[in-house]
Amino acid sequence: KYRFFYNPMWRLFGDGPNGPPGSYHYDSNQHVTYYWNMFDQVLVRPSLIDNFEADRTEIVDRVGSVSLLGTGSVPDKAVGSDHLPLLFSMRL
Repeated sequence: KYRFFYNPMWRLFGDGPNGPPGSYHYDSNQHVTYYWNMFDQVLVRPSLIDNFEADRTEIVDRVGSVSLLGTGSVPDKAVGSDHLPLLFSMRL
């Protein structure tokens, strides 16, 4: 038995079947740049893990007909924010 929180966002980080590979894109002129990051998180308490619907967790890149991504498929600050929102569901 583990007492740690579960972070479902790691399964979406770079390997998600749909959507962008992270919630924040950082392009820098530094020698090492990782570009996509997962600063935005959902943490689930172990006692609630059975109520968490992992298959309904996603990084939102579109709201209706409006894309939140701009040139290069990175978050468009002029449309929304420099971070993409998260959507998740729990049965309570």
